[in-house]
Order: sequence, then C-alpha cells, then structure tokens
Amino acid sequence: MLAMVTQRVNWALLALFAAPWFPASTQTPQPPPQRQQYYSFNEIHVDQDCRILPDPAHALSGKRAKPYTDSALCQLEGIFESQHVEESIQGDQLLRWHVEVHEHTFVLQDISDAPVTFVVEQIVPKNWTVDSDPQPKQMIGQTAFFPVIVQPGQVVHLHVGMRRASPVHAKPI
Repeated sequence: MLAMVTQRVNWALLALFAAPWFPASTQTPQPPPQRQQYYSFNEIHVDQDCRILPDPAHALSGKRAKPYTDSALCQLEGIFESQHVEESIQGDQLLRWHVEVHEHTFVLQDISDAPVTFVVEQIVPKNWTVDSDPQPKQMIGQTAFFPVIVQPGQVVHLHVGMRRASPVHAKPI
C-alpha cells in the first residue's frame, strides 16, 4: 500500500515539475500503475494437509510466511488407512507382500471469478509409491505435484493414494 502511494506521489510531482517544459497539447496523461494483488489467484499451491502455501513471489523481506487453512478453498475427505496381503506365483514360488495403503480426497473449490489451478503437493515418504488416478504430473525429490484446473464456482475432488509393499518370506509350492 505504501509503495502504491509513493508511486502516485512520484507521478504527481513529475507532472507538476514537467508541465512548464512541455506544452499541454503534447502531454498525454499516463494512467497510474496497476495495483498488484497480494496473492496470485490463478495458481494456488496446497500441501498434503490442505494448507494453502504462501506465494513466494509476494513474500515480505525478513518475514517467513506460514501456510494457512481455508476450508472454502480446500478440505480433506475420506481419510483411510488399510493393510492387506498380496500374493503372486512366480515359477515354483508363492510370493507374498504386506501392503499398507494411505489415501485421502482433496475437495478443491474455486471461489473466484476466473479459472484457478490448484497444485497439490503431496510428500511421498521413502519406500512408498503414489497409487492414484491420475498420477502426479511431476515428482521432485519426494514431493508429488498434482495440478488441478478448477473453473469459477466449480468443486473438484482429487483422490490421492500411497502404498508401501514389504516382501514376506516366499514359500515353495
């Protein structure tokens, strides 16, 4: 806000001091600079806990912005954890795996008047794999990125699942 006021004062001073040097017919009025929004609403990053991550482009110097929750934009539903055993036969061996599955659904809503891309950032622990449809668009390190385009007023559900399979001793058949 202070920067915007300072810019307007600078424009006014420039116009006052430059007016005697230029005739009125050659002067074209310049529009004031556009006010920048605090947060770019065309892309919103959300972490695995449905917290809105701060926009690094608008971070204040010396201050670290913290993630915040907004249930109008993002909610978690259907948080499930399960375990089961999977088996397969390979040659004359019965192979077994103990499988853990963690899954949840993000409910994303666009409350603006323009399309928004939500980028869900899901941390995938070591030895776990993403078991979702759709698969993440990108993996960087241990973070899976799921971009979701949401139209104004639309509500979109994104199911994210992860699984870990630990082998159990094989048995001969």
